[in-house]
Amino acid sequence: MKSDKSNLTIRYADGRDTDALYKLWKECFHDTDAFMAYYFDYYLRDNRILILEQKNQLKSMIHLNPYTLSVCGKKVNSLYVVGVATDADFRHRGAMTRLLQRTFSDCYAGRIPLIYLMPANEAIYTPFQFAYIYSQYVEKKTHTPFSSIHNVDIAIVRDISAHPVSSEAERQQLADWSNSLLSRHYDVFTRRDAYYFERLQMENQTDGGDLLLLSANGKQIGYVSYACEEIMEIREIYCEPEWQSAVGQWVLQAFRDKEGELLPLVQAPFIADAADVRGMKRPIIMGRIIDTAEWIKCMPIRNISLDIAISIIDRWIPENEGTWYWQISPEGNSFERTERPWDICLDIDTFLQWLSGYIPADELIRQHRILLRTDWQENDAMYTLEQIPVLHGLMINEIV
Repeated sequence: MKSDKSNLTIRYADGRDTDALYKLWKECFHDTDAFMAYYFDYYLRDNRILILEQKNQLKSMIHLNPYTLSVCGKKVNSLYVVGVATDADFRHRGAMTRLLQRTFSDCYAGRIPLIYLMPANEAIYTPFQFAYIYSQYVEKKTHTPFSSIHNVDIAIVRDISAHPVSSEAERQQLADWSNSLLSRHYDVFTRRDAYYFERLQMENQTDGGDLLLLSANGKQIGYVSYACEEIMEIREIYCEPEWQSAVGQWVLQAFRDKEGELLPLVQAPFIADAADVRGMKRPIIMGRIIDTAEWIKCMPIRNISLDIAISIIDRWIPENEGTWYWQISPEGNSFERTERPWDICLDIDTFLQWLSGYIPADELIRQHRILLRTDWQENDAMYTLEQIPVLHGLMINEIV
């Protein structure tokens, strides 16, 4: 617990704080009682909440929800930053800066490579060197009485049935299925287990939806996770490839009177050939490197050998600041501090966007976000930088 002369204290919340946390969340986010009951029941079991108090009164909070990421097949502990809120009468006094600084410090001590969030406003987090790393593909459905996908046998659509997930075995089956699918399509994704799908189903139910298994001819062919209040929100959908058109038609029939959106798990586009559906990408997740050396360990290994000196500018985590010597070989990565002159210089958020595959190195050079040493010709630099392994494909769609 830390305090200062302003009678401000930063500490981690415990059971005595639940009522105050609930009140601040309600005042700031205006969620339904059903959603809040779900969130406070499921997430406060495992998460940590940093709070700032003045004279023992809660003024600001950050919820740190633990998730395990799969990064190139490695299990990586991470934290999803949610519930970032400050009492209306206490805003613009630096409360969030204090809490984020403490978050960075504690996460670095815990050797967390990366944290991430879904920003309500990007501009709040860019000063702290968060940057977008994931754009979500979504299909938007407009409100029309009925629409159809071309060349679909309606009789086949009628063979599809759906029932809510109802057992631990079914939830574990979904976890195994989705982890296997995601690992084949993405370098980075949130790992799932049976509890993940239990929690997801409860979240959907608080929002008027459910988690359904799709079957046809006595065989499971897919699943759909959805919320449905004023609009349809299919939060995740997957089916066997040969059933995609039929399942797409089933979706359009099941939600024919609703506007809304659909997020395919791996199949994109999913129903975008329907007349009233359009696909689009939107930036949704921002990340922040906490421990650069730990994050480098997660990078894919290629059959190449090269080395480069990188000067990193980190205005918030001094342990990342400075020049690092990165040696890449088929055996792995070595990333250590060096006194060598740098070959490239960049901010920590630029480094993350490059390594996550979100923005390629040549574009970052054009934006003057990657600076080259003065005697390094751009063509020569690009030859080296293009060999450096970066991540391909991220999937982080969780809401909290």
